[in-house]
Amino acid sequence: MKRGKFEAQKPSHKPNAAQKHTGGASAPKQSGGGKKVGIILGCVILVAVLCVCAYGMILKGQDTIYPNVYVAGINVGGLKRDAAIHAVQEAVDQHTSADTLTVVLPDRSLSFAPEVSQVALNADEAVDQAMQYGRSGGPITALITYNRAKHNEYNVDLESSLNLDTDYIRSLIDQTARDVETDRIDPIVKVDEEAGTITVTAGSPAIHLDADALYDAVIQRFTTGNFSDLSFDYDTTPCDPVDLQSYYDKYCTDTVDAYYDEEAKKLVPEEVGYGFDLAYYTQQIAMAKAGEVITIQMEDREPEVTLKTLEKEFFSDVLGQCDSPHTSDSNRTTNLVLACKAINGTILNPGEEFSFNGVVGERTKEKGYKAAIVYASGGKSEESEGGGVCQVSSTLYNAVVFAGLKSTERHAHSYEPSYVTPGEDAAVSYGGPDFKFVNNSEYPLAIKASFSASDRKLTIALYGVPILKEGVKIRMSSEKTGEIDPPSAVYTEDGSLQPGQEVQTKAATPGSRWSTDLVTYENDKEVSREFFHNSSYRGKAAQIKRNSSATVATNATEATAAAESTAAETNAANESTAAHETTTAAPSSPGGETKVPTTTAAASNEGSQETTPEPEETNPVVEANGPGSN
Repeated sequence: MKRGKFEAQKPSHKPNAAQKHTGGASAPKQSGGGKKVGIILGCVILVAVLCVCAYGMILKGQDTIYPNVYVAGINVGGLKRDAAIHAVQEAVDQHTSADTLTVVLPDRSLSFAPEVSQVALNADEAVDQAMQYGRSGGPITALITYNRAKHNEYNVDLESSLNLDTDYIRSLIDQTARDVETDRIDPIVKVDEEAGTITVTAGSPAIHLDADALYDAVIQRFTTGNFSDLSFDYDTTPCDPVDLQSYYDKYCTDTVDAYYDEEAKKLVPEEVGYGFDLAYYTQQIAMAKAGEVITIQMEDREPEVTLKTLEKEFFSDVLGQCDSPHTSDSNRTTNLVLACKAINGTILNPGEEFSFNGVVGERTKEKGYKAAIVYASGGKSEESEGGGVCQVSSTLYNAVVFAGLKSTERHAHSYEPSYVTPGEDAAVSYGGPDFKFVNNSEYPLAIKASFSASDRKLTIALYGVPILKEGVKIRMSSEKTGEIDPPSAVYTEDGSLQPGQEVQTKAATPGSRWSTDLVTYENDKEVSREFFHNSSYRGKAAQIKRNSSATVATNATEATAAAESTAAETNAANESTAAHETTTAAPSSPGGETKVPTTTAAASNEGSQETTPEPEETNPVVEANGPGSN
């Protein structure tokens, strides 16, 4: 049978040249499988593309709007044209009749009512735009847009579909921009140092309203159907701030409370500040309107903690106190008052020494001290400025001992005192004997000296943090241990007496020796007693009138001359033989390391002693107040 021309030919079994060359091996036949795979894959892709295109064409041909498409805030996705037009029109009619767009600015608000703005939406045109979303491209673009719309909202731009009175909207915004536009005004500061005032005229920032941006924002709200309030800020350029801190630093000083310096161990007084409340006026200036004038009055600013209040805290406890009766002599009382005022209020820091003469100073007429009776050499009484202040030093001495403090200098009087027990006095004389003690505690102490006019009593007390344990008291106990012969009698010539006649006008008084112990009590029970010091006091000579001449004076002049001559001779003899000074060692005092030797002072080196004579009537005196006063 004959085959057609497309019939396949049988292969020849004769080897070709290649086969011959290779030794007879036949060449491999070319497979047609690869071509088939390629053809199949191409067909699959073509089918897929055709399917996608077909689906895209289907989507483009649908009469419903893509999902999540919004017109004037209405989701018209999935709706057909007529239904979408109805929904949009209904919503627009509702907004037009009820909603107003309010623009909230920092200092005012603008209202855009739809009827005033002549808002009108062409619903047909707007829905047509919604229908065209995703349908303007090819089928693949349509498919991609459709898938995107399923997950994302799309708002139709309604500007072309709106019938807005844009001229009205623009004019209102532009007018508002002109109204709020202001240039920057920097604040003005004036200082009157004499009046102590700082005057601040508040400035204002430059204010600008971006009319273009606001217009665009309003139109965007209308096009999206969003009628919620629109907040919009001004562009501002702040004015220069008022550097109130620099004025405070220049003209003001800080208030410093009183405090106790632990290192220096002393009370540091307060410092009154000067200035103004920085925080308050900084806030006032920040809140001030443009052009508002704020006057800052600088003034003294009192500290919260003063030395007085601190002293009440530190000096609330009485460490030691002593009372002594004062006399009725008015001049002597004046001297006591002045001396008390001098020491009253004295604060002694830890380790600091108090000197009576150093604090009181010289007792002079210029300071107000008056002449009062003192005992001069030989026991003779005379008047001297400052007479009587030894009562103040002696009373203070007792208070010091009672407090458990350390005395560093103490002297006995030449003659027995009347206002304290002998052996418990402290004589002073400016330029001579002094009374000193040291604050051997860990805290400051204060001295208060006062009078009671009604009780005729001098009171001196020490205030501070207690040195002695609670319930412990220290007192002095003095005992007379012997007498000292009085000096020779003092004779006074009296020519009126008979020749050789003697009349004693004042009897001799023997001197005395005293031994003083320190006695410690605990809860009013004596627990210890130790020797403190010895004191010696001179006697006073007898006063005798006599007529050593052979005749009786014929007149007063002769009698006086004879008396003065005899008295001078007698005093000279007594002074040449009587004067001496002795020192007796004493043990340590409570709270102190060593006791200063006790001096038994004699007339030759002490001069006039401010020892109290017999009590007389006194004038009332005022109380001197100081730290620790109630």
